[in-house]
Amino acid sequence: MTEIDPLLARQLRRLGLEDLSEPPDRETWQKVVARISEHYRHVADDRSLLTRSLDLSTNEMGALHRQLLAERDRLRSVVVAIGDALTLFHDAASSQIEPSMPSEITTTISTAKRRFAAKLAELLSLGSAAEGAAGAGGSDDAINEVRVQLVGLGDRLVQLLYDTAERASLKKQLEVARAVQQMLVPSADVIERRSLRLASHFQPAAECGGDWWTFHDLPDGRLLTVIGDVTGHGISSAIITGAAKAACDIVRTFGRDQISAAQILRVMNCCIFEAGQQKYLMTCAACIFDPEARSLSVANAGHPFPYLVRKNAVRQLTSQGAPLGAASSAEYTASTVALEGGDALLWFTDGVTECENAASEQFSERRLRALFQSVATCAPEEARDAIVAAVSRFRGERSLDDDMTLVVARVL
Repeated sequence: MTEIDPLLARQLRRLGLEDLSEPPDRETWQKVVARISEHYRHVADDRSLLTRSLDLSTNEMGALHRQLLAERDRLRSVVVAIGDALTLFHDAASSQIEPSMPSEITTTISTAKRRFAAKLAELLSLGSAAEGAAGAGGSDDAINEVRVQLVGLGDRLVQLLYDTAERASLKKQLEVARAVQQMLVPSADVIERRSLRLASHFQPAAECGGDWWTFHDLPDGRLLTVIGDVTGHGISSAIITGAAKAACDIVRTFGRDQISAAQILRVMNCCIFEAGQQKYLMTCAACIFDPEARSLSVANAGHPFPYLVRKNAVRQLTSQGAPLGAASSAEYTASTVALEGGDALLWFTDGVTECENAASEQFSERRLRALFQSVATCAPEEARDAIVAAVSRFRGERSLDDDMTLVVARVL
C-alpha cells in the first residue's frame, strides 16, 4: 500500500481507523466520506475567497496605476512650465538693455510675466484634464497648490531680475571708480631721481578701496611723495581719494617752492572734511626729499609710520597728527631726518600689515619690519618684490580684504 498523506492519516485516526489493512464498517465509511466532502467544500471556499481577493487587488492596482500616470503627467507639466518660466525670465535678464534704462527693464519684465501667466493657465487646464482622466477627487486643492507655487516662483524671478539689473549698474559704477583709483596711482614701476630711487606696488582689493600714492617733482629740485588710505571701501571711498589727490595737486601747483609737508596735510584736511562730512577719514603721510640737504621732511596724519633702515638698523620716522577729515581745522608739524647714502625707506598702508591668512592671523608690522630689515640692502624693486611675495605666501588662497600699497626707496 502506498504511503498515505499525513493529513489524511490524522483525520482517519480521529475516526478510529488505525488499521487500514481491512475496510471499515458501513457507518465508519460514511463518516470518512463526509469528512472528505467537508474538506473539499472548505478548499473550494478558500479558492473562491482568494479569487475574489485577487480580483479586488487587481482592480485597486489598476486604479492606482491610472492615478499614478495622471499624477506623472501633471508633474511633468509642472516641470515643463517651470522650465519655460525660467527661460522667459532668463531671456528677459539677458536682453541687451542698459541698467540705466529702468523703463525698458520694466517693459521686458511685464512681457515675461504675461507670457508666464499664459503658460500657467495652460498648465492648469492640463492638470484638470489629467485629474479627470484619473477619476480622482480633490483635484482643486492640488491645482491650487501648483498655482500658488508657480506664482511665487514668478514673483521671485521678477525680484531676481530687478536685483540683477541693480547689481549690473553697481558693477559698472565700481568699474568706473576702480579706473579712477588706478589713475591716482603712478603707472611707472620704478622711479629714479637725483639721489633717490623708488619702486612701488599697488594691489586693489576685490571691492573698490581708498588706497593711493603719488609723487611730484617740485620746482626747487625736491621730491614730494604722498601716501594715503581712506577708511572703508566702495565708490564713496574712491571719490574721497580723488578729492584728496586734487587738493594735493592744488597745493603743489600754487604753493611752488613754498610748499611744505605740513601745509599739504592742512589743505587736504579741509578738503576731506568738507567732502566726507566726518563720515570718511583718511590716514596720510606726506614727505619731501631734499637732495641738496640729503634730508627727508615727514608729516603724518594718523598713517602707519614709514620705516628707515640704516646699517641694518631699522627705525620708524614718527610724526604725530590726526587723520584727515576728523575736524574742520587741524595742525600738523613735520619732522626732518638727515639721510645717508645706502639708507632704505618704506611707506605702506595697513592693507599690508593687516592682511590675513586662512587662520585669520594678520601679517603684522613685526613681520614687515623684520622682512624689510633683511632686504634693505637690495635694490628697491627687489626689496619690493620680496615683500609682495612674502605677503602673498602668507595670505595663501585667501582674497585681499583691503587694498595693499607699498613704496620702497633707496638713497643713492
